[in-house]
Amino acid sequence: MKIKITKSIVGTINALGSQTKMYDMGTEFVATEEWEIKMAHQFMDAGCAEEIKTVEPTETKTRARTKSGHYKADDPSTPDVNEAWETKTK
Repeated sequence: MKIKITKSIVGTINALGSQTKMYDMGTEFVATEEWEIKMAHQFMDAGCAEEIKTVEPTETKTRARTKSGHYKADDPSTPDVNEAWETKTK
């Protein structure tokens, strides 16, 4: 989970909560561990942070290959289709 701090706030920097630091407005924070995710939710509930949503691309373009592994060439007789590239979906 990734959040952006919208208002400066004090939070912990370890799982025990024994040390704190100021999270400054405008900084981004990546929460990977359980205690970090919990703190990120607390920041958002307090109105001091917002989640940064990332959208993974669902399609990727790669060079098309023949059965022998060589690159395919584009066929100039089909101007609306580019055979040299193929689209793969995840």
